[in-house]
Amino acid sequence: MRNDKILDRIFRNFDRLADEYIDLPETIEAENRFWNYMDEKYFANEKNKEKMNFEKIFYEVGLYKERQGFLYGFNYALELLGKNTPL
Repeated sequence: MRNDKILDRIFRNFDRLADEYIDLPETIEAENRFWNYMDEKYFANEKNKEKMNFEKIFYEVGLYKERQGFLYGFNYALELLGKNTPL
């Protein structure tokens, strides 16, 4: 992707660019189910530090997956609009 720095700026500031940008209810529910499960099955007897390390890595993976989807989706939308040059 030629201009991924530009897309990166949009991605990193999207919450400020879009009106009323919030997590969708199903996103919140899925995250709550995930953390409830992890707390019950894996972190019940763990030290808080282990959970914090896991959480940091988990969210980092999520960030890069979300960014990847944004970049591919943005370029695909441009193709649908007839723009042959991806950003």
